Amino acid sequence: MNDIFIISYTCKRLGDYFYLCNIDLQDFIKTLENKIQIHCSHQSCKNDLLHKSLSQYSENYIVTIYAHGNNDKVVDELNNDLITLDDSKKFYKNSIVYSTACKTANNLGLSLVKEGGCKLFFGYSDSSHISTLHKADFVEMDNFTLKLILSENTTDKDYLKAKTEEFFQKKLHESRMQNPIIAPMIMNNKECFQIY
Repeated sequence: MNDIFIISYTCKRLGDYFYLCNIDLQDFIKTLENKIQIHCSHQSCKNDLLHKSLSQYSENYIVTIYAHGNNDKVVDELNNDLITLDDSKKFYKNSIVYSTACKTANNLGLSLVKEGGCKLFFGYSDSSHISTLHKADFVEMDNFTLKLILSENTTDKDYLKAKTEEFFQKKLHESRMQNPIIAPMIMNNKECFQIY
């Protein structure tokens, strides 16, 4: 991958969680031998800016979304549309879309792959959960599969599903031993991540 677009913002419900995911990813990218150009910084991606930027790329790029969403769209910090079903048919051909926004694996993720030509989509089919008291654990889990894609330069869906499932299972086991209060949240996220 040569280019990555990162969408994140600060919100009232989760505070700086999306920012922490963004920074963790940027720090990881700096450790990679292949130089990946990062586009969009925290709090600066809007629908028109994002799609204007994406229109310049035709392949080998990733769109990473740390935001809120639902079955049909991703929204910005003011609840304005950021990525919609209509957008999914225009701007994402040959891309990888990695979304931690709730429920985006449903209609939006499927549309990105089936109608938009996206070569890989990662997302959640239900509400994903985090504990604001244990942000680092959830940042690690939310970024795990993307780091695997980047470090191993793979889009093998079966491999990514198996490794992600294994990682979530490990984190679930650890949480049951060390911090049982977050175990149900991890279980939820494990059960609702999807890769298409």
